Amino acid sequence: MEFIQSLISSLRSALSVPTQADADERYLADAVDHVDLERRIASQARAYQALAPLNIGR
Repeated sequence: MEFIQSLISSLRSALSVPTQADADERYLADAVDHVDLERRIASQARAYQALAPLNIGR
């Protein structure tokens, strides 16, 4: 049974396409401590604000 579950899990990971939300979540989950997490959240917020002018008028 464990073999079947690991086979299905590996197939799912091989066939799934990583999205930007998955990458963002993984980036935040890799934080070492609370201070690192806050730094990562702030850096993402700055990156999103830098892209905001590109979305005006859509």
